[in-house]
Amino acid sequence: MAGKDIGTSPVDLAPDDAADVPVAATGKGAAGVARGGAANLAGAVVNAVVGFALTVVVARALPQAEAGVFFATTSGFLVVVTVAQLGTNTGLVYFLSRVRALGRPGDVHAHLRAAAVPVLAWTLVLSVAFVVAAPAVGRLISDDQPEATATAVRVLAPFLLVASVENLAVSATRGLGTMRPTAVVTLVLRPVAQLALVAVATLALGPSGAVGGWAASYVVTAAVGTVWARRLLSRTARPGDRGRRGREFWSFTWPRAIMAVAQMAMQRLDIVLVAALAGAVPAAVYAAATRFVVAGQMGSQAVTLAAQPRFAEHLAVDDRDAVGELYRSSTAWLVLMTWPLYLALAAFSTTVVHIFGGDYDTGASVVVILAVALMLSSLLGMVEVVLTMSGRTTWTLVNTLLGLGVQIGLDVVLIPRYGIVGAAVGWAAAIVLRNLLALAQVTSALRLHPFGAPTVTAALLGLVAAGAPLAAVRVLMGDDLAAFGVGLLVAGVLYVAGCAVLRRRLGLTELASAVRSRRRR
Repeated sequence: MAGKDIGTSPVDLAPDDAADVPVAATGKGAAGVARGGAANLAGAVVNAVVGFALTVVVARALPQAEAGVFFATTSGFLVVVTVAQLGTNTGLVYFLSRVRALGRPGDVHAHLRAAAVPVLAWTLVLSVAFVVAAPAVGRLISDDQPEATATAVRVLAPFLLVASVENLAVSATRGLGTMRPTAVVTLVLRPVAQLALVAVATLALGPSGAVGGWAASYVVTAAVGTVWARRLLSRTARPGDRGRRGREFWSFTWPRAIMAVAQMAMQRLDIVLVAALAGAVPAAVYAAATRFVVAGQMGSQAVTLAAQPRFAEHLAVDDRDAVGELYRSSTAWLVLMTWPLYLALAAFSTTVVHIFGGDYDTGASVVVILAVALMLSSLLGMVEVVLTMSGRTTWTLVNTLLGLGVQIGLDVVLIPRYGIVGAAVGWAAAIVLRNLLALAQVTSALRLHPFGAPTVTAALLGLVAAGAPLAAVRVLMGDDLAAFGVGLLVAGVLYVAGCAVLRRRLGLTELASAVRSRRRR
């Protein structure tokens, strides 16, 4: 299989797999995603609120330069953690979901071992390298705060291994069919622990303790995630052909490794580039401003994490109808969850950035630019997930690398001249390019698209019931806290009423039934 996409056809099995009788995807489709997405959405709400609170604490408790060092180094940490994962986050979900759908539980341990050994060894190498190279990294990231940055790098480096353990454990639980560990560990426990530990460390040790408190949260989540994964794994059979499963695993995963790094770089590297090209203070403003749009992505992540294994199961048995239905339903739900937030942020961008303090008002333009780009991303749905779960990881790799290349190129050209606005333009251009490329590929190769009555209805509802009243209040009352409150109230009432009237057309009846079914279990 090496050297080609697994998924040249929807099911690309080895010869002896032909004797296996595939287990049907159990009809869980959109209902299964609704249940998993509902659990993740609850966790995503907590994550967004707590993550936002953490940003406010850091922005207000630390001088802007030190806040910039915090945001730049923790963003860099997340990029390096992604490098360390070697793409196994998606590989584990893909293969564990696949062997469950095909009735081969004995392969679970083999795939997990194939992922864990290289990841942990590679992470250890990276940890040592960053401790040794901390002074050089500090100068590279922030030449106006090199010593503080180097210290932060030394503090963060030992926690890379712990973060890798957490990611392996939680990814395995998703592949084994449960979303609860993802919601509890990564969406709730980690951000809550980060907020608490950063606050305590900052009070006890001053600004220098903030980074250490943030990283220490991974110790808690790695322990919980590992216990949870071991409990689920104890119920599965022991491995079969270890060597063959390892080759199969990495032939799928190696393109994803590069793509995962590129994806995380698109989300976080611009903060590092702003620090390097414009200074620590603009990096603090940019990181704070982008916190709002990241909060909107939490809703997308909630549905995406639940949908990944469902897409893999349906594609494993070549059920294109189920994949298409799931794609359209999940896209409508993404639009419903994210568009009102993005519209509110764009309409009252100056007010929302003032939450971090008066020195952060230059981030308003960043909020508007990224809100518009992410609305388009939501409208196209989980197009990259569909492409990846069909096995076409090389296609998604090329798309992601093109997007990253455009983003870095625009950042290097625009940040020195336009500062954080240039960084926002670079990120927005990358988001739009990646999604449009993936949509063209999914449409041509799989004959799938995200547009149906639910998606169109959700988009129109967002524009009419949320966007129009928010814009009217903004024009009539201005951009201040009172106007923002009035706009949210009016738009919220109209939007909820619209969802109630159009609930069947939007698929909300199915979503509610799935949630009730989950509660009864």
